[in-house]
Amino acid sequence: MNPTRRALTLIELLVTISLIGLLAALLLPALAGAREKARRVQCASQIRQILFAVHIYGMDFLDRVPSGVSENSNPEDSSIPIVSGTTRTNLIRYGGSVKLLECPGLRSPFGQPEGWYYRDYGFVLGYNYLGGHTNAPWPAFRSFQGWVSPQKTSDDPGLVLVTDLNDWSPGYGKTFAPHTHNGPVLRDLDATGEGGESSEAIGAAGGNVGWLDGSVRWKSIKQMQPYRGSRLWGSGGCFAVW
Repeated sequence: MNPTRRALTLIELLVTISLIGLLAALLLPALAGAREKARRVQCASQIRQILFAVHIYGMDFLDRVPSGVSENSNPEDSSIPIVSGTTRTNLIRYGGSVKLLECPGLRSPFGQPEGWYYRDYGFVLGYNYLGGHTNAPWPAFRSFQGWVSPQKTSDDPGLVLVTDLNDWSPGYGKTFAPHTHNGPVLRDLDATGEGGESSEAIGAAGGNVGWLDGSVRWKSIKQMQPYRGSRLWGSGGCFAVW
């Protein structure tokens, strides 16, 4: 005869469910943190590949870096992280993959093979590309600094060329924080019409910064400095930290 099987009592079942919930609560943050650490490493690798792509491009074009100018008819009206279709095509061509241009995990409208096109300006990259702006340094605005844009691969190797997308725009109502402690956060205008707060305000932990010499280093949000991300538009424009 088969021995009689003892069923779980209701109390035992509740205790088991509680233990499973407790273990999940302990493990899920650790798993999310591990995934985020892996994303930071992958982003650093992609930024390094973009830097190499720019240098290879320079070999074909007298040390020039790809242009950072937008497609707007006003040459003064440029914003990071927007580049022309020509520059996007060149970065893909010399970098070898469209996936290099976006930090992994950024939600829609990123993640499209055809790219995120912003009318009259160009393509929004998943990183800040700071090269080829002939009208830089942009004038400082309040606490936001201007910055020097690399023009040639032979320029000062200490110039910043590519950074993670810690950007925001009060006028557009968007904020990007590609690396919080639990992954990327993109914030749009909320129901009250509020939006465009800083990346730090929505939880940014920091970001990768790539220099013209090919080096890439992680910087915490507290180490970063604020920069103007649009030449025009004042307080309604784009701002960034790196």
